[in-house]
Amino acid sequence: MKGFAITLDALIALSLFMMVMILIAGQTYQPRSPGSIYLKQLTLDTMTVLEKTGRVDAALFGNASQMQEVIEATPTLACIHLSITNSSDSIVVSAARNDCNDSTNLDMQVATKPILHQGRHYMLRAESWFRKEPD
Repeated sequence: MKGFAITLDALIALSLFMMVMILIAGQTYQPRSPGSIYLKQLTLDTMTVLEKTGRVDAALFGNASQMQEVIEATPTLACIHLSITNSSDSIVVSAARNDCNDSTNLDMQVATKPILHQGRHYMLRAESWFRKEPD
């Protein structure tokens, strides 16, 4: 009778162990792609970095390469196009990620921020979208 109890106890423990292992094996990791909130935050952060580091002022003085450097430093999954317009809505400076030109049929995030530079009003506009995956 003692051997039967030990065998039954071992079978119950083994079956519980197997059930737990099956449950763990059934849990697959599904990475989620970043959503529109991530893209919006990335766009706003990029605009803040440009403004706080003085790169917007440098771009308005004619050095747009500093603005381009910030765009190229953003994650490659996102495409960003930045433009600075004057009060008559004419584009003064524009910069975009080099390998991101196609934005058709994609969800875009657009953010604007007013800028005062040497007594003149400008508007910093950022358009961003996720890069198309190759087919």
